Order: sequence, then C-alpha cells, then structure tokens
Amino acid sequence: MMIRFRRLAVYISIATLTTACTVFPTPEPPRALDLAPYASQSMHEKPRPVSLRIDTPLASDPLDSARILLKPSPYEFQALPAVRWRDSIPVVVRDYVLQSFRYSGGFANVVTDTSPAYASHTLISELSAFHAEDRQGEGVMVVAELHAEIMSNRTRRSLCNTTHRVNQRARNTSADDLMEAFSESSHALAEALNRWAYVCLAEASPDDKSPKADQ
Repeated sequence: MMIRFRRLAVYISIATLTTACTVFPTPEPPRALDLAPYASQSMHEKPRPVSLRIDTPLASDPLDSARILLKPSPYEFQALPAVRWRDSIPVVVRDYVLQSFRYSGGFANVVTDTSPAYASHTLISELSAFHAEDRQGEGVMVVAELHAEIMSNRTRRSLCNTTHRVNQRARNTSADDLMEAFSESSHALAEALNRWAYVCLAEASPDDKSPKADQ
C-alpha cells in the first residue's frame, strides 16, 4: 500500500512540473498582411454586355502559398519571417483583380470561380511571379507577372491572350515597405488586364469567331 502511495505522489509531482512550465515558449502568430484596398474608379464609359468569371490564377510552389517571398539571388527563394499573406498568393491576386474589374464599370457582371452564377466568359490566368528581388546595385524590386486569356464558356475557345509583367521599386525589404510596393504593382497589373479585357470583349461575337493574341 505504501509503495502505491509513493508512486502516485511521484506521478502527481511530474504532472505538476510539466504543466507549470514549458521548454519552448509559445510563438507569436505571424502577421497576416494584405494589399492596400483598390481605389475604386470608373475606367470605361459603358459596360460590355457580358458576364465575366475571374478564375483563381494557377501557380506552382512557392507562389502557391501564403509566404511573402524574397529572392536574394536568381536561384533562391526566401520567406519573410513572422509575416504572411492573408490567404494564398493566387487568391490575393484574384480578389484584387476582381475589385478592379467590378469598379471599372466595363462589364455587365463579374464573379469569381467560387460563384455558382452563370458567366458568358472566363478570365483564365497563370501567375509566374509575385515576389521581391534584392538586386545588387539596383535596390529592391517587386515583380508581378501574369499570363491571361479570355475563354468563351459556350464554345470553350480562347478569344485573346496576353502576358503582363510589372516591376515596382521598394525602399527596402521591410514588410511595410514591401506591402506598399506589392500594392502599387498589383494596381498597375490589374488595370492593364482590365483595359486589355475590355478591348478583347468588344470584338467578341456570338460565334466567337477566332482567337487573337495580344499585340
């Protein structure tokens, strides 16, 4: 009986010490960052009579993640510590482009790929760059590059395609300064896509006659 009592006392002491302190401190949760809100403005005089679905851009790792990426050399990606995007990079880019297309007044309706609503056309894209580069002798540059095409949902044919690349200088690699540069590059990218899509859909016929590449 005494032996059992001693064993019970030892177990209680160990449990008390284990809960009283931890070997590793609980890490602070990373800051979840986002692009600056899109400045709403009308870009077009009248909307095209089309409904447009904005698909989430395709991307491969590490772009298909929530990491805020920096390339200190052409061969290496690094992630900024203690910070992340609020969602994956493709979703952040999709949501920003969606805002631009909705605020521009150029399209009858714009939805995302999560919406069950019918759309006559779809903007499909591939994200090949959305990171900061620490260029020796040139400073820090945020790079955003997107290849896009507009597809008729009725005929499943590509009407137009284009590739846009934006370089935006950042003051340094601090998270706040990078967010400013990422926001400016995203704004320029979204507006370029918006104007391109508006011109493309102006020439879309009921038969969606032939695909055209961006000039």
